[in-house]
Amino acid sequence: MAKPGFGKRSAPTEHPHGAADFAHLPAREAYLAAFIDRLPEGAAIDTRTLAREQPHYGQQAVRSALRSLSEAGHLRHVRANAGPGGAHCVQRTYFSRTPRSDAWWQEFLARNAPAGGAHDLKVAIR
Repeated sequence: MAKPGFGKRSAPTEHPHGAADFAHLPAREAYLAAFIDRLPEGAAIDTRTLAREQPHYGQQAVRSALRSLSEAGHLRHVRANAGPGGAHCVQRTYFSRTPRSDAWWQEFLARNAPAGGAHDLKVAIR
């Protein structure tokens, strides 16, 4: 598990689980997406942890797969200023079984912005 407040956060209004959830993705990305999907809320889903916890792919392959999952609309890494004057920055990771458009992610992130407001969010596709 990640530190409290960090780790996997699921996006709302997911389609029900199905056999073809990640069929549109290449094999590596589909495997890691299914792996992440099975993890509980708050689980650490950083590159090192995922490479250590599953037996098939190393850090470099996991990093590439996470980037592809971001580009496919399943994953977003968000940096947000936390604390007075933006002195502290936190990263939140959102996962969606359902592929989402960039517009959907922007609207979702704006609605779920921290107290500092949406202007303090920086979406990073990594």
